[in-house]
Amino acid sequence: MFRKALVALDGSHRSEAILKPLTFLAPRLGTSLCLLHVLESPVETADEEVEAGTRAQRERITATVRDYLEGLAQGLRDLGITVQTEVVYGHPADIIVHKAQEEGYDLIAMCTRGRGVFPGTVIGSVASRVLQASPMPVLMVRPQRRRRFWTAPSRISRLLVPLDGSEGAEAALPYAEELAGILSLPISLIQVLPTTVVVPVGAANVILWDSSSTYHRRLDVLASGYLAGIGRRLMEKGLQVDWDVMGGSPVDAIVSWASRNGPTLIVMASRARKGLIKLLGGVTEAVVREGRMPVLVVPPKG
Repeated sequence: MFRKALVALDGSHRSEAILKPLTFLAPRLGTSLCLLHVLESPVETADEEVEAGTRAQRERITATVRDYLEGLAQGLRDLGITVQTEVVYGHPADIIVHKAQEEGYDLIAMCTRGRGVFPGTVIGSVASRVLQASPMPVLMVRPQRRRRFWTAPSRISRLLVPLDGSEGAEAALPYAEELAGILSLPISLIQVLPTTVVVPVGAANVILWDSSSTYHRRLDVLASGYLAGIGRRLMEKGLQVDWDVMGGSPVDAIVSWASRNGPTLIVMASRARKGLIKLLGGVTEAVVREGRMPVLVVPPKG
């Protein structure tokens, strides 16, 4: 499935949390890893003397960065994972996406945010730009502080696929199906419908969407039938599937569901187009940012 994963690290313990879910996934999927650190100059200048000094400083710390990556790599190799390391120079988001494309990686993995000890690296804004630009899936997780350590889930017992009725959101399904088959995990499909929406208009408040209305009940029926159709098709392939229609804020509903149901890998598309309701898109990045479970973000079809 994922043969090669490019793992972006910025030198901080926080960024290393992405290795936790990878220690579960990589051995089971047969994925080899490349631990990548991008050194970015904090200053861009045309002055030759300044540029020469900056370049010399980067070269001086490169050995330290390589030793750091090799230390992490050895721990992964002890688990039977094939790992290589690389240090490159440039703008992190551009380098990560370009390298993944040019060298045949089929997965990028990184934390949502980590502040490194080396110059110019802040995986946060970088993560957002990688999500927007990557043509391949991106595995992301928001690290959690446990006493003095940063960590993330190292076990997965279920796949969660949020859908909104659109073909764009359904781009996540083939990945979830293949992962479920290889890892022998159940799939949960959910769709989130809006609750009553009240908006101000001058001195008055008007109801934009009424969750007690007949049209909401009709949408609920359509969403349930939609999920049931997808669920039954997956079950015919021998997979364990359940589904549910929920109400509320899409981000809150998805994050809450994943938190309640054990170690979960959320598999969702980065953008959705047309469907019963158009809720995914910005929702995906918010789930990555606010949730505690790893999220496999899949680019839309086409």
